[in-house]
Amino acid sequence: MQRLDESKRAAILQAAKQRLSQYGVKKTTMQEIAEDAGIAVGTLYLYFKNKNEILIATAEAYSQQHKADTEKILRSPLPAPEKLKAYLVNRFRAVQDNRLSGSHAAELARAVIRLKPDLQVEEGKAVKRNVASILQEGIQANLFQCDRLEQDLEVFLYSIGYFFPMPTTEKYYEPDEEKLCIVIDWFVQKWLGRDIPKDAID
Repeated sequence: MQRLDESKRAAILQAAKQRLSQYGVKKTTMQEIAEDAGIAVGTLYLYFKNKNEILIATAEAYSQQHKADTEKILRSPLPAPEKLKAYLVNRFRAVQDNRLSGSHAAELARAVIRLKPDLQVEEGKAVKRNVASILQEGIQANLFQCDRLEQDLEVFLYSIGYFFPMPTTEKYYEPDEEKLCIVIDWFVQKWLGRDIPKDAID
């Protein structure tokens, strides 16, 4: 079996991502992806059998990058309040970059969900696990006071959900990173047992 070049595979996915985001799934051909990647179309078929495989691979590459970024943040020596913000801001920026990557971002997201419906569910569960892990870390370090962790976690996730619209949603509004940080800070102050400033509520 021919050994495939991982750097070439990554170049193919990058070229595919750019073209698909710009032109959409239906108007993108394997020939065009090969040309953008600087390879022969026959070489492209050694790596991917069709566009569906490429779509799934680009989504999995995005997910793997998020996991790598998350591991780095979770293992960092940051105290829990700063770690929580670092994690969610990183997530916010990744989601925004994905949603704003091109005029066909929503179409691509729908195609990926159709091909691999469990992917979005898995990512949602991962976010919940990671936030819960950071909260637990804060509790163990005697920084956070959460008498009802499950309830606090659910309310927090619902509260920040506005800033992470479904990838299939057309851009009706643009979430603001600064306002996300305000919401995070509000909860952090609560968990730290401090009075929440009046201007944070007004």
